[in-house]
Amino acid sequence: IKEAWGIYFKKENFIFFAKVMAVVVIASSLIGFVMSYFYPADYLEKGDYSNTSFFIGFIILTVLTALVGLWTQTTTYFAIFKTGNSEKEIFKLGYKNMWRFFIISVVIGLIIFGGVLLLIIPAIIFGVWYSFSTFLVLDKEMKVGVALKTSKAMVKGKFWEISGRFFVFGLFSIVVSILLTVIPYVGSLAVAFVAPLFTLPFYLLYKDLLVSSD
Repeated sequence: IKEAWGIYFKKENFIFFAKVMAVVVIASSLIGFVMSYFYPADYLEKGDYSNTSFFIGFIILTVLTALVGLWTQTTTYFAIFKTGNSEKEIFKLGYKNMWRFFIISVVIGLIIFGGVLLLIIPAIIFGVWYSFSTFLVLDKEMKVGVALKTSKAMVKGKFWEISGRFFVFGLFSIVVSILLTVIPYVGSLAVAFVAPLFTLPFYLLYKDLLVSSD
C-alpha cells in the first residue's frame, strides 16, 4: 500500500492519472445523467412499453451504459499498466481490450457464482485462485484458460498470505472511500478519481508473484 501510495502521488503520475480519470469520470457521468434524465430508476416498473421508440431508446442507452462501463474499467487497468504513456494511447488500449476484459470478468463471475452455490467458502477460494486472471489477460494477453491456470499456479502455496493481503487492500479502499465520500458535493467523484490507487496494491502484488513464479 505504501508503494502504491508513492506511485500514485508522484507528481507526474498523479497528473497522468488525473487526466485519464477526468475523461473516464466525465464519460461515465454523462451517460449516467442522460440515462437517469430520460429513464428514471423506476422506468422498468412504471415505464410505458406501448411507446416503442421510447423503449428502444431505453435499450440503446442501457447497452451504451454497459459499454462505457466496460471501457472505463479497462482504461483504468491500462492506466496502471502503462503509467506515463500518452493518455490517447491509454484510451485506445482500453477500447481495444474491453471485450477481453468482459469475457474474463464473465468467466470469473460464473466460477465464483458456482462457488456460491456450493456454499460460500468455495467461492472465496475460487476468488483468490483466479484473482490475477484479469491482469494476465490484459497485461500479458493470455487466453482465458491459460490465465486461469497461471493465476491459480501463482497463488499455490501462498493462499493465506495472499488472502490476508487482499483483506488489507480491501480495508484500505473502504477507509479511503469513506473519508472521501464525506466531502460535500464531490465525494463520490473523488472516489472515482482515485480508482487507480485502489487497484495499484493488487497490481504490485501480481507483479511480485509473477517475478517469483518465473
